[in-house]
Amino acid sequence: GGGYSEYASSIDDILEDEEHYADQLKEYLFYAEALRAVCRKHELMQYDLEMAAQDLASKKQQCEELATGTVRTFSLKGMTTKLFGQETPEQREARIKVLEEQINEGEQQLKSKNLEGREFVKNAWADIERFKEQKNRDLKEALISYAVMQISMCKKGIQVWTNAKECFSKM
Repeated sequence: GGGYSEYASSIDDILEDEEHYADQLKEYLFYAEALRAVCRKHELMQYDLEMAAQDLASKKQQCEELATGTVRTFSLKGMTTKLFGQETPEQREARIKVLEEQINEGEQQLKSKNLEGREFVKNAWADIERFKEQKNRDLKEALISYAVMQISMCKKGIQVWTNAKECFSKM
């Protein structure tokens, strides 16, 4: 009878089913990759924020030292001032002015970076939640149908072997 063609078509069915599940898994992998990229971007944003904060803190300290004339940290500038005499009050005023402008700018930047970071996290979270809900539904369905498929594959497999055996025994 049609032993061999039956055998071939049930193999095709099995392969087709397997491919469908492979595609679903691929989607998960893409998602995991996307998630990693999001985390990396967040880390970079955090790092950027910390650098900006550090820069701001050091400018504030410089400004304070200039204003009060006390140097809390060892610096090359402090040394050269000691060696080559003080700068004029005008020069110092000018430097303080420049620093104050930079500090204002830095504070604005820090604020906007902070805001950006919070916005980014909020949006990323929303995306993740959406995906999780969708995927939990999909995954449950996929797992159930995968189990069903495995069972039917076993049955098909047994069928395939019995068909094949008949096939070969007829040769």
